[in-house]
Amino acid sequence: MTDTPIDPLAIIELTNLKAAGKLEELAHHPALAMKPEWMSELAQNKHAYIRYILAQNPTVADHPEIIKNLSTDAYTGVRSALATNPAIANHPAVVRKLASDKSSSARQRLASNPAIANYPETAKKLSKDRSKQVRMHLASNPAIVNLDEAIETLSADKDLSVRWWLAQNPAIAGGTANTNSWQTAQQATQAPTI
Repeated sequence: MTDTPIDPLAIIELTNLKAAGKLEELAHHPALAMKPEWMSELAQNKHAYIRYILAQNPTVADHPEIIKNLSTDAYTGVRSALATNPAIANHPAVVRKLASDKSSSARQRLASNPAIANYPETAKKLSKDRSKQVRMHLASNPAIVNLDEAIETLSADKDLSVRWWLAQNPAIAGGTANTNSWQTAQQATQAPTI
């Protein structure tokens, strides 16, 4: 956990939001990290919407226990929101948990997260996901540009739409990827000759 500098004006603003019961604004506030006890309260709030907003807040990155709790939230929307948060990049256990989430929505959001570039094994797993939408989200994510195993798996996907999204991926099509992976993706979208 990093030390968050104390900004007296931000503390006053946070205090006013809490006192006014404006929990949505409090959960979204960029200075919330200065009050970790409030962040913990919000992570346990009975309203899923509050937990959903908190899961999107990048300041949760410095609070591994909160991220862990949000990754196991009973509400799919909370787990999906966390899966979109780039703050999960430094939390490998959470990334692995979300990659195995029972909800395809959470797995789709994770497949679209730029943080996936740090997890080649997770990307490989998502490239074989049972949900076509998860594979499509991964195929369209520019962050997979250097994840050759995932690209090769996606380029051989049985579903044309997955291969199409891979071929449309600007990072791969733009020539920054492995040339063989790009050629494989392009060939995979070609109609078979009869």
